[in-house]
Amino acid sequence: MQYDCKNVINIDGILIGNDNPCYIIAEIGINHNGNVVLAKKLIDVATSAGANAVKFQKRDLESIYQQEILENPSLDSQGTEILIDVLKNVEFSEDDFQDIVNYCKEKKITFLCTPWDIPSVNFLEKLDVPAYKIASADLTNFPLIAHISKLNKPIIISTGMSEMEEIERTVDFVKEKNVVFSLLHCNSTYPSPPELLNLSLIPVLREKFNVPIGYSGHESSTLPSITAANMGAVIIERHITLDKTMEGLDQAASLDPDEFKELIQKVRESEIARGTPIKQMTRGETLQREVLGKSIICSNDIKKDELFSEQNIVIKTPARGLSPQYYFELIGKKSSRDIKKGDYLQTDDLE
Repeated sequence: MQYDCKNVINIDGILIGNDNPCYIIAEIGINHNGNVVLAKKLIDVATSAGANAVKFQKRDLESIYQQEILENPSLDSQGTEILIDVLKNVEFSEDDFQDIVNYCKEKKITFLCTPWDIPSVNFLEKLDVPAYKIASADLTNFPLIAHISKLNKPIIISTGMSEMEEIERTVDFVKEKNVVFSLLHCNSTYPSPPELLNLSLIPVLREKFNVPIGYSGHESSTLPSITAANMGAVIIERHITLDKTMEGLDQAASLDPDEFKELIQKVRESEIARGTPIKQMTRGETLQREVLGKSIICSNDIKKDELFSEQNIVIKTPARGLSPQYYFELIGKKSSRDIKKGDYLQTDDLE
């Protein structure tokens, strides 16, 4: 199927896609452990590192889980029991979220948040979020996506734990809503082993869907995310933490402040290094060429009408005369002038 979608999105006045700088999202998620002071410290980390946005998560547990599971999580699984216990302790109140949004404005960094259910979307609308993030777990949640699409704001959709067919169906569904969106390549293992990241999918997704493609990483190092940016990811989302040993489900798969700062620095350096697809010599190369390059030089005196041969021309440094690329073209031609030993041959000598 041919996908014809917008390949640039705008979040809070920042253009994402094409030749624009990579958009960096610091995923705070639930690494604040329900503590507003800790959340603000993480915002400081993101701001100091140069991130474009911080992202939190919002859940209405009663909308996500059946009541009997909320009352007795052990009815489902040990994983669910642990998760629900954590989520109950980390959820912020409306006042807390408003405090965080105000702090983001003060720090001049964009506040984003992932809603895990429709009531959370309605809650976040009160905070006037500029875009919405769909978690990998909700890529197939069409009612949630449809509800967000009505708001006419950019949507970022993670593609972890999904089959390609599911991604295709979601892309078709979002296209029908006529809303701008981006996909994030993602492996939803925490932390993700490098050999499972399949970053080669990034250009494949871009070619297939013709939308901005980003990368949501959960590996424990920075190199895969830098590689993703170099392979065409226009959004990089990474979890951040103050300390990987802190209590919490996502801390170990997060970057500490120094790592996150290094990540952004390397991405920005790589953007500068990519430059433009034009081959031209820099001023430094021109100077180097003059010193290290080579020319065709007369190894003996040459009379007018004498033939150029391997006995009377030679290749020597520096590059002040005719390029050695013309050496064999010159062989057998008559000289149009008298040339002294040591003189450089010039372009006119080819005629």
